[in-house]
Order: sequence, then structure tokens, then C-alpha cells
Amino acid sequence: MLNGHWDLSMGATLAATTYRQPELFDGLNTLDFLELCGSMAAAATPLNLSQPTVSRRYRKISRDFGLNKATRRSIDDLQYGETECIRLLRRAFQSHRLASGVLRIGSDPLRQGLIDGARQVQPVTAQFRHVRWLHRLVESSILDGALVSSLEIEALLAERPQGPDQRAVGEQPSVPIATAQPPGEGFCRHAAREWDGYLLVPLGFWQLGLVAPAGVQELPPRWTEVLVPPLACAPGLASAVRQQQWVVRQSPGAFNGSSSKQGLEAQQLPCIVTPSWFKGLGDRAPGLRWLELESPIREQIWLLVNPSNWEQVPVLAELAETIEASIHSFHAFDAYSNR
Repeated sequence: MLNGHWDLSMGATLAATTYRQPELFDGLNTLDFLELCGSMAAAATPLNLSQPTVSRRYRKISRDFGLNKATRRSIDDLQYGETECIRLLRRAFQSHRLASGVLRIGSDPLRQGLIDGARQVQPVTAQFRHVRWLHRLVESSILDGALVSSLEIEALLAERPQGPDQRAVGEQPSVPIATAQPPGEGFCRHAAREWDGYLLVPLGFWQLGLVAPAGVQELPPRWTEVLVPPLACAPGLASAVRQQQWVVRQSPGAFNGSSSKQGLEAQQLPCIVTPSWFKGLGDRAPGLRWLELESPIREQIWLLVNPSNWEQVPVLAELAETIEASIHSFHAFDAYSNR
């Protein structure tokens, strides 16, 4: 962010034009990124501010609105405080973004490639977050939507007591998708699912695979260690890896951008990834190999959104179509081939 404006003409996940954020929302935007990033040091980078400036802005908005920083006691607690006034301001800020055709979408390193280059999307740090935390961020209008894996949704709901309102996502009645303008023909065939008052819009399926360091030519034998994201954020993916009769090993650094190749090479272990993650490595990792699984791990990608926004904001449907087309492109992508 430069001088109160988001320059959305640079970088990967950016809109086509500059979004002029009103100065009124500067403090609130800082508060939002503190929740998204988890610390003042982490929030400083995407905000293009120094850490002391982030700290000063937070002190001011917390003093003005009576916010209290607290230790998160549950996975969906906001850490930096919230009041009714802040909730109203966040809805106003979101309305301004959406009216400008700009979306703030949450994702993680494995699925970030699906929104890289989308002209509607404002930069948000891609990091692994529990699906319940993503729901809270969307519910609070900090995010306008989030990409969610079926592996994580089903793992979460499976932990709940089964009852009329506690069915698995695939068992819930479909909700016809209504949009502010007619989406593409293929997209109209889909139906959303309801989850705790919000919509899960289906975007398509793809298959996960293993990426192995140079020298590994075939799938590893049973009980081999396989690198996975943090278990607290992606328990469903870890469970799917265990079902392959491999041993999971947490390694957040193996999935993070330019450090991915170095992390994999240092540990000499295979890593469970998505096709878009593998493609995103490009020429930076010519020695890594894609290994197709004998028992496929098939993942449905959902877009978690506020139902009112979905009905009223055309840019959300446009983004959904863009992501759906991207997922479909991987069905024929030679990405599953080796470099």
C-alpha cells in the first residue's frame, strides 16, 4: 500500500486498476491485516509500513474504540479485539471495496495459484489457516471470500455430533446459486452448499500429487515420511496422506514460495501438493518431479462467501468463473508430467 492507495497494477494477485482506499479506513485496514497476519511484524510487510507505524496505528484505533488484544482461546477468536462499531466499520469498508470491484480473498500456498493474476483480487498474504478461522474472517468482513478444501471441511464436520443440522457437506441440500448477473453456462450447473449461514460455492475438482526431490523416481513405500502443512491448519490433508499409509511430517517452510525447493532438497522428502503449486515453481525447481498417486487424493475447491454479497456483487461470480476455468485447465495440464 502506497500513500493510502493499494497499487494493484504490480505483483501476482492484483486487480487491473489502483484501488483508492479512503484514509478513513487506514486504521481499520491495519487492524484487519493484524488479524490476517497474526503479528505486527508480519503485518508490516503487506501494509508496506514499518513495524513501529503498525504498532502506533493499532494503539490509536484500540484506544479510540476500546479494543483489547487478547490471547485466542478458540480457533475462531479474533486476537486484536472487536466491538459493534468495528463490525459496522468493517461492513462499510467491505462495501467500498466491493463497489470498486476489488475483492480480498483468503488462500494458502497450495491454492494461491488459482487466484494469482485474477484482476479483481487485492493482495492478501497466503498462509495456512484452519477452515473455521477462515469462516470467522469472512463472517467479520475482514475477508470477502476464501478458498476452502473439501478435505478440511469434511474433516471438520466429521468431528461434530450428527444431527439434522450437522450433516457432512456432501449430504446437505443444495442451494441454487443466485448472482447479480448471469454467470457462464458451465457455472450455472453448480449448486452451492450452506455452512453455518454462509455459502460454499463449488469451483471444481483436481487431484493432488507428490513432489519429490531429484533422484526420487517412483512413489515412496509405506511408512515413508511425507511433508505436509501444519497439522493444526490442515488436519484433513494430513489424514488423506495417512490413508496412503505414509507418515506425516509437518514442514510449513516446504510450501512457502521461493524457499520451497531449498526446503525439499534439504530434507530429501516427498511433499504432498496441488497442481497449481507445482506449476507455480516454474523454472526455479527443475530437479523436482511430480509423482501421480496410485490411490488419488481428489479435492473439491470451494469459495466460501457471504450469501448476501454473492447475490449482490457480480465480481464474486466473475472470480468464481475464473477459478473454475483455472481448475479445469489442470485436467489437461502437462503439469502432472516431470520437468
